[in-house]
Amino acid sequence: MFVSINHISVAEGREADFEALWRDRDRSVEGQSGFISLDVLKPGMILSMSDGPPTKQDNTYHVLTRWESKDAFLSWVRSDAFKQAHKHQRDPGMFAGRPLVTTHDTIEGVGV
Repeated sequence: MFVSINHISVAEGREADFEALWRDRDRSVEGQSGFISLDVLKPGMILSMSDGPPTKQDNTYHVLTRWESKDAFLSWVRSDAFKQAHKHQRDPGMFAGRPLVTTHDTIEGVGV
């Protein structure tokens, strides 16, 4: 499996706007060959594995998509459907910086 994570810093006070944007999003990715799932993860707490108290994360949301393969993900990113889904201008005041995308291959046999 191949995973893409879009790390998006949201301006304080704009969380509801950002979440609404995702609820009302274009859903064409769901019909793409090789697409498995999409999750938008809200900032939560950082839990220390030692004795330290939990602390609040920064205001970064993580958009996680799962794909059957890297090729399936790249086909989506290069598609006209991707361009169409991302063509709308977003309010730049909603963000606290530029997004960062990371990609990952999963280790087979580890998860369920």
